[in-house]
Amino acid sequence: MQEKSRRSFCHSIAHTGRRVVSALCVLELQTAVKVLFRTMRLRNLACCLLLSTALLQGQQTPQNADKFSTWLYFQFVPNLTWTSFPAQTNFAFEWEATPVLYSFGMTKLLSPWYSLIVEPPARFTGSIEFNVSGLLYTSKAGSSHFGSSLQLLAHVPLIERGEHLALNAGVARYYVANSSPTFYVGGLSSLFGLLHLNVKYSANPKIWMTSLEIRIF
Repeated sequence: MQEKSRRSFCHSIAHTGRRVVSALCVLELQTAVKVLFRTMRLRNLACCLLLSTALLQGQQTPQNADKFSTWLYFQFVPNLTWTSFPAQTNFAFEWEATPVLYSFGMTKLLSPWYSLIVEPPARFTGSIEFNVSGLLYTSKAGSSHFGSSLQLLAHVPLIERGEHLALNAGVARYYVANSSPTFYVGGLSSLFGLLHLNVKYSANPKIWMTSLEIRIF
C-alpha cells in the first residue's frame, strides 16, 4: 500500500513538473515572438528613415540647401479638407510631406528619385508618390480632433505635359474618427502643379473626403 502511494506521488510530481516545463516553454516562445515583432517593426522604421535620408542626401547641393529652408517655410501652409461622415461633415486643415517620389516624366539627366523636396514639374510630368499627412479638425471627428494618413498616388499628365492639367489617382489609408478606412483617390491638378483638387471615397464605412491642396513642393 505504501509502495502504491509512493508511486502515485512520484507520478503526480513528474506530471506537475512536465506541466511547469511546458508552461515555461510557451512563455519563452511568446516572449521571443513579441521581441521578434518589435525588432521587425523597428527595422522597418529604420529602413524607411534610412531610405528617406539617403535620397535627401543625394539631393544635397548648395542650391537644394536654400530650397530646404523654403520648403520648411511652406510646410506651414495647410490643405483644406472636408470629410463627410455618415452622421456629420467636418472641416480640417491637412499638412502633407513626401518621403519618396519617383518621377518618370523628367529628363534622364536628373535623378528620378525625390525625398521631401519635390519640385512641381517632377510630380505633374508623371510620377508615383508616397506621402504622409496629419490632420487637425476644427470639431471632433469621433473622439479626437486629430487624424493622419498614408497615401500612394500616381500623377499622369493630360494637357501640356501636366502643366495645364494632370490626373491624380491612387489609394489612401486614413486614421480618423476611431477607424482606419481605405480610400480610393481621384482628382486633377492645374496651374503648373500648384493646385490640386482631390476626392477620396471609402465604402466601409461610407466616407467622402474633398481636399483643396496647394503643392509648392
